[in-house]
Amino acid sequence: MSSPARIEASEDAGNSVNGNQRDFIPLILEAMSEKNVGQRKLALKAGISKSRLGLLLHSDPGKRATMSLREFQQILDALDINIVQAIITVETYRDQRLFHDERFATSIAMLTELFQGLPSMLLSALDEIEGMDGTEVRKEWAGPLRKALVEKLVKEVSAVMARRDFLSEVSKIGL
Repeated sequence: MSSPARIEASEDAGNSVNGNQRDFIPLILEAMSEKNVGQRKLALKAGISKSRLGLLLHSDPGKRATMSLREFQQILDALDINIVQAIITVETYRDQRLFHDERFATSIAMLTELFQGLPSMLLSALDEIEGMDGTEVRKEWAGPLRKALVEKLVKEVSAVMARRDFLSEVSKIGL
């Protein structure tokens, strides 16, 4: 089982990270910095010894200890980071400089909310289809569903922006 702090990328083009591993440590360190939480305080909050935490967060990736899923969850909980948000953040922003870009913070929050409820809603919707027992579902449906979701998002955001532009123009005329 691989470390959740360094999950190897799969070989398919959609998940390629140029052979690098996904690394959650920069996200954790950034959260520590933003919340002004040092290793000692994080160790206490997470219930992990300070020496073990130091090994898990070592600045040299080659010298880091393998983090268990339980430790990963304890650290995220101590930093008030939702595990889905952490995964989406690291998956979305392979360029770690984007972690620090505030413009994308609300996008990550929206994606987190979307994906937290989406699987159960999709399963419920499929369960309601008469005569479907689940064996009909295919992995290949993911691409078209993802494309439809993105197209709907672009359409809705564009409509909101058009309304804002219209209201802005109307308010200028009214002045």
